[in-house]
Amino acid sequence: MVKYLELNILIVKKSLVLFIALFVATISIAQNDTITIEKSTDKVIIGGQVYYVHIVKQGETLFSLSRTYEVSQKEIAKENPEIFLGLQVGQALKIPYFANEEEKLEKDKKSFIYHKVKKGHTLYSLSKKYNVSQEDIIVCNPTVRYGINVNQIVKIPKSKQVVDAIQKFPLAETLKDTIRITDEYIYHTVQKKETLYSITRNYEITEDMLLEYNPDLGDILSIGQVLKIPKVQSVLAETIMFKSDSLGLDSILFQEKATIAYSDTFNFAECEQIEPFKEEVFQVAVMLPLYLEKNDEEFYIDSTEYDDFGKKIHEKVYYSPYYIYPKSLSAVEFYEGLLLSVDSLKQAGLSINLNVYDTRNDTARVHELLLDPDLANMDLIIGPIYNNEVKLVSEFSKNHGINMISPLSDNLKLVDNNPYFFQVHPSYEAQIEEFAKYTSTFQDKNIVIVHNGDSLGYSNIEMVKNRIFSYLSIDTLVNNIQFKEVVFKDSINVFQHALDQEVSNIFVVPSNNEAFVTDVITKLNTLKTFGSDVSVVGLSRWQRFRNVDPEYYFNLNLSLATPFFIDYHHEDVRSFVLKYRRTYRTEPKQIAIHGYDVGLYFLSALRDHGTNFSNCIVNYNIDLLQANYKFVKWYENSGFENVGVDMIKYYDGYNVFRISELKNDAIILTENNLDE
Repeated sequence: MVKYLELNILIVKKSLVLFIALFVATISIAQNDTITIEKSTDKVIIGGQVYYVHIVKQGETLFSLSRTYEVSQKEIAKENPEIFLGLQVGQALKIPYFANEEEKLEKDKKSFIYHKVKKGHTLYSLSKKYNVSQEDIIVCNPTVRYGINVNQIVKIPKSKQVVDAIQKFPLAETLKDTIRITDEYIYHTVQKKETLYSITRNYEITEDMLLEYNPDLGDILSIGQVLKIPKVQSVLAETIMFKSDSLGLDSILFQEKATIAYSDTFNFAECEQIEPFKEEVFQVAVMLPLYLEKNDEEFYIDSTEYDDFGKKIHEKVYYSPYYIYPKSLSAVEFYEGLLLSVDSLKQAGLSINLNVYDTRNDTARVHELLLDPDLANMDLIIGPIYNNEVKLVSEFSKNHGINMISPLSDNLKLVDNNPYFFQVHPSYEAQIEEFAKYTSTFQDKNIVIVHNGDSLGYSNIEMVKNRIFSYLSIDTLVNNIQFKEVVFKDSINVFQHALDQEVSNIFVVPSNNEAFVTDVITKLNTLKTFGSDVSVVGLSRWQRFRNVDPEYYFNLNLSLATPFFIDYHHEDVRSFVLKYRRTYRTEPKQIAIHGYDVGLYFLSALRDHGTNFSNCIVNYNIDLLQANYKFVKWYENSGFENVGVDMIKYYDGYNVFRISELKNDAIILTENNLDE
């Protein structure tokens, strides 16, 4: 009986202690919630979202902060996952800033004039009409950087204060602590038979770079020796078909351009007002690495076999009549497409003498060709291909005042230095511009930018983020934008954490690293398979990746920014394919279609407007097979860069379409009409 009473007393004591503890905690919470919290006035933009920066003070709780800032506890916790370990005095929290939408709309009416563009309007004419600088118009309308279109609505700021308000947050200075920065080098353990040469080749670095990080390194390596290998950002420059060590090495990535292109400020003549030159016979040079001598060879000597006495057998092996030297194959196919464009234009009135020069991918050979006096009398030069050759011919073109077309190089230095230079292949920056503009159309979705956290590539990611947000912030309230940033290594969990179950999730992956993209796509496809609403936006080079299952692209409704896309449903493309088959007895590859487009566009301009066709090239448009050329002149003395980039999308049913054409043709995609 005594033991029973003692047990009851113990239970009562414990219950009383628990009650008192709960009572004290309740009082504490109540007291904390009556504490007056001073709302921070400091704001920053991180990953495209505006945040208050709040420093936690004694007595503040998650609930009280939620009530003060009128933001749910869930939102605060999502942005600051470390608070699950408890709030700490002095801790800095990122609290999402949400503006009032009605106030924003009303402010817009007071801040902007909405101008509908009519034929003949230019950025320059709008700035004069409204007495506003062109730079300020671009700040309020980033899309007009490359020109304006008929029926486009342009927001004209009513005051300088409006522009200053848009530029309030320094987007280029996004906080560094929003991303985990990795070391700038990796460790390599020397294996058997490895040499300095093999290691530098494997990691694509120079021996000087290796010695800089390993100053005590000798000429002889030891097995098991640990080396620091500096990380080198891979060049993201795009090329179409040619692969060469010399291609793209001099490209400038993310080169700072003028805010406004010179071609937007200068009143270029309208093409139709220039007197046609159809009766003139034009001299056109084509410079390609055709390796004619190699292609003329009828046989080669095979010495791989030995006779019974151990001596090599030198056997003469004859090539097939259809043999083409492998290194010249792409150039030959480009030239074949070009010839078909010449044939079409001759039937339409073009008079032309085509002069073909074999560069052999040899700068010494190019120097020799440039001494030919006939070359100085050309009306147009098409080619060459590789950057080391293009440099030489560009200087020649500039000195002799001859327009030259660079069909594959994306060397922006050459565009800047030669007013007669036409770069057909859009730069990586131009592709990112379209990439960012398209991504901004998902302002009501959950946008997640994905990268690998490499510190050497961080400036590139910052540029991409800033371009996306510059479009997002124009017509969308900041508080309505969901923009997250994910550093992906190998775990699918980071993607799951970034998902929003209530809206569609758009994963933006601005990378051309095939291994990284393959891993990301595979993980996202798994999420999609298990029911998550996931789509992906990527870059042009993904079309050539060999390690990604193409079915994943369709499953994820992949959208790609690409300057070149062939739609085999189009009648013009089908006609070209049939003509190519009849003429060359084979199927055309993309490089042949590219050659046709280059020839059709520039030879048409030459036929219609003579050697001064550059005066109207900004307004010159004709239908091409795989591209939409849109040339921009950045500076008064620079050449022209094509900034025409399309977005294509992969749909269920293994269909790929240009998004612009779907919009223009008002095609409604359903499962039924896709199957048809």
